[in-house]
Amino acid sequence: MDGDTVTAEIVRDVKGKNPVGRIVEVTERGANEIVGIFRKQGGSATVIPETDELKRPISIAADKVKPQSGGPAPRDGQYVLIKRERTSRSKQEPQGRIIEVLGNANDTGIDLALIARSKGLRTAFPQAVEKQVRKLRPISLKAEARRREDLRDELCFTIDPQTAKDFDDAVSLRQLDSGMFELGVHIADVTAYVDEDSPLDLEARERATSVYFVQQVIPMLPERLSNDLCSLKPDEDRPAYSVIMTVNSRGEVVDYRITETLIRSKQRFTYEEVERIIGGEPHRHARTVHLMMALSLLLRRRREEVGSVDFDVPEPVISLDENGIPYEVRPSERLDAHRLVEEFMLAANQTVALHIAQAEASWPFLYRVHEKPKEEDVRSFLTLLEGLGIHYRVAGELEPEDYRKILDIIENMDFKDFVEKVALRSMTKAVYSTENVGHFGLAFDAYTHFTSPIRRYADLVIHRLLKRYATMKKPPRSARKLESGLQEIAEHSTAREIRATEAEREYTRLKSMQFLATKVGETYDGVIAGVTSFGLFVELTHYLIEGLVHVSEMRDDHYEFDKENYQLVGKDSGAVFRLGDPLRVRIKSVSPEERKADFVIADGRADGAADGAAPKGDGAARRGSDAPHGDDGSRRGGDERERDAGPDGSPRRRRRSDKGAARARAKAREKARDKAPEKAGEKSREKPKAGGTDRTRSGSRPRTRSGKRRKEG
Repeated sequence: MDGDTVTAEIVRDVKGKNPVGRIVEVTERGANEIVGIFRKQGGSATVIPETDELKRPISIAADKVKPQSGGPAPRDGQYVLIKRERTSRSKQEPQGRIIEVLGNANDTGIDLALIARSKGLRTAFPQAVEKQVRKLRPISLKAEARRREDLRDELCFTIDPQTAKDFDDAVSLRQLDSGMFELGVHIADVTAYVDEDSPLDLEARERATSVYFVQQVIPMLPERLSNDLCSLKPDEDRPAYSVIMTVNSRGEVVDYRITETLIRSKQRFTYEEVERIIGGEPHRHARTVHLMMALSLLLRRRREEVGSVDFDVPEPVISLDENGIPYEVRPSERLDAHRLVEEFMLAANQTVALHIAQAEASWPFLYRVHEKPKEEDVRSFLTLLEGLGIHYRVAGELEPEDYRKILDIIENMDFKDFVEKVALRSMTKAVYSTENVGHFGLAFDAYTHFTSPIRRYADLVIHRLLKRYATMKKPPRSARKLESGLQEIAEHSTAREIRATEAEREYTRLKSMQFLATKVGETYDGVIAGVTSFGLFVELTHYLIEGLVHVSEMRDDHYEFDKENYQLVGKDSGAVFRLGDPLRVRIKSVSPEERKADFVIADGRADGAADGAAPKGDGAARRGSDAPHGDDGSRRGGDERERDAGPDGSPRRRRRSDKGAARARAKAREKARDKAPEKAGEKSREKPKAGGTDRTRSGSRPRTRSGKRRKEG
């Protein structure tokens, strides 16, 4: 089955194609646990896997139908979780046994449960963990005050989404007599409650990260810790681990200390509240907020000077009713308040990483690293830009500064969001590693994740390492063994992060399709986000949801795929549909189960229509929630986050008089000529910043979809 590792032998070679072979043996099973629909006909029972990749039904023997978790056997049509079993060579069909009955198709929340279980995500905590958590008591503040730096009288506060319940970071700022700034980033001290190798710690290590769905979360730590004991609630004393930095007027950290503290948050701010204060609304802490905004601008300018890339790609924000039904989808909005917090978290993470990386001795550590883009990905990206009329010349390797210059060029163009997404995809993915190779996107020599130990296990490990090393004068004798163990944690954490991202995206895609299913027949502006031999993938401008215009629906001509130029070209008419072009489409059909939407080209192209134009339905009443709005709340704006037809609805050949596109391309060419470096000597070779790889408070993706944001890179 899909995902299995097999031994195969080549039966024959085929000229110009892959050889033909046959499977000799399955050496390792892929998915061991599978979610599917239980079917029983007569005396035989089978499970039909939910995922498209696993096509074959799985046979369930009569003595393996009753769930291992207890309870009655499933009824026909119910969703179940099964475990694959070894199959003898005499049995052709795969075998399995029922582990758990998940529920019925119409149960509230079943869709989230199916996605979570299919990805191997556990929602409940083991009994040993629950038992340990029940025994936890608040730490003795009197005892802690004797060994920690007491900052409870200092003004500090948290800034989080409206729906946040776990507050893992607080910030403070004051201007020193010297005129420089003292910036404090105070992080919940989870190590005060989670002992290494305890049941709670081992479960957190296995999960490695919290998983944020649209309005729900599968936490890394039980709620009593994440939302109570560790959370930096307002007006309550809490243990923290703080990075206190002295920053000059150039945005440079000239001094710092990393210390265990006691703090007391004076305010629980939301991003929106801070944004209003920045805009002039009075508040008792307004002076500090304005000072923070000024410092964040200094830090950001400093990052830009060294080449740091700052993507601002919106993502869909989905609102659900009490039954989990989506009633609104809108683009995320990145506020100055988001940027303020992100800059402070980036500064803290970088300071911690440099603290270890620049030490004289070699201390085993966990870094967040981001390698340079692959050469073929860079070439593809530059070729795409040329197709859009942007001829950007690069002498030598593409540097983070080049990405930043390209983003400057496209800032006011219709296809800005689209190009930012493609630029982001051209980069490698940031990962955890014990080997520090720097962070390309952020243009940092060293970077780590220190600021979110409530939701990331890597941060918890880093806190432990820093505390351990603070009592030592040189690396431990077991440094090699320690580094090996850290690398295992790095690889596991990276894999779990990828799994979490896949689950989050799949759930968002499902809810997006459920929403779009209510819009069948309506017409919207979009952008061509993908071109293949079988059609055009178009992203709706207002909802950031993608669907396919199949080539069979383009009946006015026979369209051929021009792979080199990312376009479909009409054989007779010469009509061109190119990546990044605006295109007006009508929603033909939607299948939430398959996570697919089919579009057809509408009557008349968008012709450079603004992204904010209201969608026009076919006479259907429009609710206010359907109108367009503006991620990283970390997808920067959250953090990472982009048409012509004849009167009969057929594609019309693009003409030079296509005003919107023509103006944009002319402007792009002019700007590109002004900004493109002519030779290597004209290009800054300083290191890059974090880009579409990590970002937000610590460089990771913000948590906009769930109401949480990830504050880093």
